[in-house]
Amino acid sequence: MVDIDGTLTDDTRRMSLEAVSALRRVDDSGVHVMLASGNVLPVAYAISTYMGFRGPIVAENGGVVCHGQKAWVLGDAEGPKKAYEHLSKEMAADRLFTDRWRETEVGLRHGVDLERVREALRGFPVDVQTTGWAVHIMKKGMDKLVGVRKACELLGLSVAQAAAIGDSDNDEAMLRDCGWGIAIGNASEGSRRAASYIAKEPNGAGVVEGLEWLRLVPGRT
Repeated sequence: MVDIDGTLTDDTRRMSLEAVSALRRVDDSGVHVMLASGNVLPVAYAISTYMGFRGPIVAENGGVVCHGQKAWVLGDAEGPKKAYEHLSKEMAADRLFTDRWRETEVGLRHGVDLERVREALRGFPVDVQTTGWAVHIMKKGMDKLVGVRKACELLGLSVAQAAAIGDSDNDEAMLRDCGWGIAIGNASEGSRRAASYIAKEPNGAGVVEGLEWLRLVPGRT
């Protein structure tokens, strides 16, 4: 289970071809590569398809799971939308361009004051998380781990049999509860605390280092 933004990509969102190549070798070996993103399903689906990965896709921080061109909606946008209506009266908080495709949550543009958002929405049945790229308002109790559980169920696996690689606060739960959790070198403090292994390298190079630690690809010499 691999995060996309900041993990497979660098800080300008350019994809690491080294990491994609290594993950494709893993997928070709028979181990399912699954993506877990805060992004919308159309974006995550396109990335997974064109990178050649066969595993289920977790989008919207666990709110939507897709596999074999079938989608399961696990989240609920009603609470987040009501929370955003209130928030927009309290402060300026622009939604993401990709929210036109978002089904289960509300995404706010990076730069909004996270703590102000949380304070303004205190008492609403929502959780507010940051990916480092955006702030997400989601149904209370929703996170990537919810989607990871569903993705593993579709493959007949337990979460304990899965490995997760990520970098942000919204990756913490899956890093902690999967059998192996890998925080890359540029990971947040929360992700680092939740991980079984902390890579020295950032971004895509950290993904490759994590795959080496898992012994899914040969170590570099």
